[in-house]
Amino acid sequence: MAIFGYAAVSLITNMAQYQSAQLNATQRTVAHWVAMNEMAKARLEKEWPNIGVTRGSAEMASKTWYWLRTVSKTTEKDLRQIEIEVRLEQDDELATTRFVGFIANKVVAKP
Repeated sequence: MAIFGYAAVSLITNMAQYQSAQLNATQRTVAHWVAMNEMAKARLEKEWPNIGVTRGSAEMASKTWYWLRTVSKTTEKDLRQIEIEVRLEQDDELATTRFVGFIANKVVAKP
């Protein structure tokens, strides 16, 4: 009986860990999609992004996701870095995902 009890507790613990890992992977995947969508929007904008921080939200997978977009200079004058962090809750200290990309200035002066 003790062996069966130990096996049952072990099985339930493993199932709970699996469900937690699956939920975590699903959340990270959807958050990554939100970040990629925000990067695509930034690349489609007609204006070159201003340096600074922008906040917003997006609906995906029946949930509201909160994103933070930080645009910064790079060593190349016609290139900007964009970092997008996505959170499930606006007050979450740690981001669910973080995506970094670069955007080139579409209007480059001719020599």
